[in-house]
Order: sequence, then C-alpha cells, then structure tokens
Amino acid sequence: MSYLTKSNQLFQALEIDFEVVSLNQLDNYTAIEYFLTLEDEPPENANNLQKINRYLQVFHHLCEVAEWQKAGQVLSFCYSSKELHEQLRIWGYYRKQIELYQQLLGKLNDEQDIICLYGLGRAFYNLSDYNQSRIYYQKLLNLAKLINNRQAEAFALGGLGNIQYINYNFDGAIASFQKQLDIANEICDDEQKGYALRNLGYVFYFLGLNQGKYNYQQKGLHYLEDALEEAYQLDNQELESLSIDHITTIYFNRGQYNKSLTYLFRQLAICQKNNDKRRQAAILENIGKCYMMLKQCDQALKYSQEALIATQDIGDKWTEAKLLNDLGVIYCYQLKQYQEALFYFEQASTILHKLNIEGHQSVCAVNISVCYSYLKNQEKSVFYINMAKSLMTELESVETKGILIMSIANSYWLRDKIWYKAWGILLAIKALMIIPPWRSANGRLAMQSAIKQIFGR
Repeated sequence: MSYLTKSNQLFQALEIDFEVVSLNQLDNYTAIEYFLTLEDEPPENANNLQKINRYLQVFHHLCEVAEWQKAGQVLSFCYSSKELHEQLRIWGYYRKQIELYQQLLGKLNDEQDIICLYGLGRAFYNLSDYNQSRIYYQKLLNLAKLINNRQAEAFALGGLGNIQYINYNFDGAIASFQKQLDIANEICDDEQKGYALRNLGYVFYFLGLNQGKYNYQQKGLHYLEDALEEAYQLDNQELESLSIDHITTIYFNRGQYNKSLTYLFRQLAICQKNNDKRRQAAILENIGKCYMMLKQCDQALKYSQEALIATQDIGDKWTEAKLLNDLGVIYCYQLKQYQEALFYFEQASTILHKLNIEGHQSVCAVNISVCYSYLKNQEKSVFYINMAKSLMTELESVETKGILIMSIANSYWLRDKIWYKAWGILLAIKALMIIPPWRSANGRLAMQSAIKQIFGR
C-alpha cells in the first residue's frame, strides 16, 4: 500500500464525490483536490503559516460551497499532535483563528459552536480584547448550560475567571475557578481539574501578595503544586509549563532568582521545541525580571527585548504593556537612565489606558512620577502621583499602595528643603512596613530606594 501524506489522508476523509458536484461548484472542489493531492509540499524553510496554507485554502473553499460539516473536519484535522485550530493558537495566529471560527459559528450544530465560542473567547483574550472575550465566554456558558455540556461550562468559567483576575476582581475570579474545579471533579475530567487548580493557585497567591495575607500565598502555592502533579500524571506539557511559570514567580518574589532561572530555562526549551510563541514570550519576560533583580542588566535587557518582540508579533497588548514597564524599571531603578525609562513607561501607560486596566495604570503612573522626580521636574512628578492615587482609590492592593508611598517619598527626598527630606525618609520607612523586602520583589526594590535616600548610595 502506498504511503499517504497528511494532506492525502484529509482528502480521503472528506469523501468528495465529484459525480454529484454541481457545475457552479466544480471550481471550488477542483481547488480542494489540487491543494490536498497535487500541490507541492512546502519547502523546509517555510514559515508556520506557509506550512498549513493548503488546509486554510481548503477550509475557505468548503465554506464557499456551504460544506460546513467538511469545513469542521478541516478545523479539527490533526496537522501534528494538535488539531489545526489549536496549532494556530500555539503558533500565535490568533487573528487567523478568529477568522476561521467566525466563518463556522452558527453553521453546523451546538457541539461545533462550543468549539468556536471557546476558541473565540481564548483568541480575543490572547489579543487583550477582554470585552470581546467576555462576550464569547458568556455565550459559551449560556449554550453549555442550555445543552447541559458540563465540560464546556467549565471551560467558560475558566475563561471568565481569567478576565475577572486581569481586572483585579479576585473574589469573582476565585468563585469562577472554584465552580470550574467543582465541575471537573463532578465529571471526572482530570485535565480540566489541573487547569482549575492552576487558576486557583495563581489567583490565591497574587491575592495574598497584594493584600499581605501569607496564608493565601501558601494556599496558592499548594494549588499550583497540585496542578503540577496533575500535569505530570497527564503528560500535559502546556499545563506543566503554566504551573511552573507561576511557581517560579513565587520563588522570584521570595528572592530565589537562580532557582527561578533553573525552572524557566527548562520550560523555555520545551516551548521552543513545541514552537509555542505565547509561552516563550511569557518565559522570556520572567527570565528578564530575574536577571534585573540579580543586577545583570545586559542579560535583563536582552531577554526582555526578545520577549517584547515575540509579544508584538502575536499581538498580545497586555503582555506588551507589562514588558514595556519591565524595560522602564530596568532603565529607571538599575541603570538610572530616567529619560530612557520614561520612553518605555509612557508607551506602557498608553496601552494600559486603551485596555482600561486601572490597577496596572496606577503602577505605571507611579513609575513615571519617580522618573520625573529624578529629572527634577516636580510639577510632573506630583501630577503623576495624583493620577496614581485617583486610579488606585477602589483597589485593595497593598503592593500598589506601598509602591505609591515609596514614589511620594522619592519625590519629597529630591526637594531642596530639609523638612521635605525628613518627610521623605518617614514615608520610605512606612512603605517598607507595607511591602517589606522579604515579601516580594517590589519590597526589595523599595528597600534599595530607601537605602539610597537615607545613606545616599
């Protein structure tokens, strides 16, 4: 028996009967046959999109003739170890995913709509369009309840929980993730359970960090360790990488930077092998942060810039804003290049304003105020401090409040009058009481700032 390529296998699975094809549809079916049986294989140096172009062309031709079931077959066709639409996600082609899902949504059946709605929710989330993401996750939740698809209901709750977390609604996120876990246990879905544990882990940890609750931080760590154990048992490398990502963040905040780097480089190798663009960008970002805290600024800049380029390629505006802020932090707090730091902070602030994420806007405003303090522009420094205060009024983040107080301390310390300097020292001490250096990386940065104020070094 002759060997069949993957494209030949798909052509056979589509079972196209040219005997019954109408004349006005013949061109589309002939094109499908050409792409799957006659077109040359892409060259070895072809990019990822070129490698799967033939399948995308087939999908569109099937949609042209309203062959929705066959188009669904192409969408779920296993190009490698992943279905085609999932492979697009891993490679970071979110807009291409959206195009495919929207063409098929509402054309076939409820189960296909479940796939499309979940895919649309994730794709818009990965592009930082949280309003559209929320709309599709809510539609998914409504449909899942209507047809009693508990697994899809859990998927929707996980997605909605992530959006609540991004917007600092920790209680709402925990409620959604707990429901996700309850459903996973109810239907004995170990993979769903692993993702729910991971979700609960990171939200509890960051809730504890932001509110100064050590017991919440420990609870979060336990959830993450349970998620990692599930990942190992399931041999799920994506869940493993996501869980380790957050565990390394905990090590990072505890000052164990080299331990974090050991895990991060291990995960980077896995993501590079799988060509997972989004995960690569996240890991590169965290590597850059570790090197910054180790005061290896060249390495910090290298990995942060690599992460920024990767993030801009896939269109994730939220992560782009975080990386711009990270680069600003390196230039401001480590290299003391305040004009260069402003360049990055102001870009981050613009993106965060468009995304309407107030908690992170306030942190960015604080960083800008610090730059202007060192540049002796007290008017702009005070302006951005006041902006941060107004953005932070409804937040309960202890971390952010500590950062804000330290920036005000910097502003006072850099003024000429002795009573301003004295007040700056008192505020610096207050900031360290709120975010002590043993609790987080922000606390250690605050300590460095306080030492500089009090001892002039």
